[in-house]
Amino acid sequence: MKHLILGFVLLLLASVATAQAQTDWQTLQTMSGSDVIAVEGATEIDVSTAKTLHDQGARFVDVRKRRSWKRGHIPGASSLRYPTEAALMEIVDKNEEVVFYCNCAGSASCNLSSKASAKAVALGYQNVYWFQNAEGWSEADYPIEKPE
Repeated sequence: MKHLILGFVLLLLASVATAQAQTDWQTLQTMSGSDVIAVEGATEIDVSTAKTLHDQGARFVDVRKRRSWKRGHIPGASSLRYPTEAALMEIVDKNEEVVFYCNCAGSASCNLSSKASAKAVALGYQNVYWFQNAEGWSEADYPIEKPE
C-alpha cells in the first residue's frame, strides 16, 4: 500500500511539474497590448542579422503555416508550426543557435516566432533568435528555397 501511495504522489508531482513547464514560456514574453515586444532569453533580430546567422550555420525554423513554407522559405529551414520539445530536439541541439521566423511583421495579432522562441528558451535552448519578417528576406534578394 505504501508503494502504491508513493507511486501516486510521484505521478501527481510529475504532472504538476509538466504543467508548469508548459506554461512557463508565457512568462518570458513582454507584451504591449496583444503584441510581443520582447522575449526574455531570446533576441529579436532584423533580416540582415538573420542572414549573417544563416551564413554562419544557425538552424532556422519556419513557424508559418505549411502552405506558406511550401511557397518559399529560407534555405535549410525546417517547417515547425507548433514547436514541442521532441520536435525541436530532432532539428537543433540546445546549445546551437536557432532562429525562429514567421511573416507577422506589422500584425498585432500574430506572434508566432516570438512565442516559439519563448517556448525554446523555456525548454532550455540558450542561443535563441526570432524575427517576424519572412517577406523582408526575399525583398532583400536573399535566397529562397522551394520544395520539389
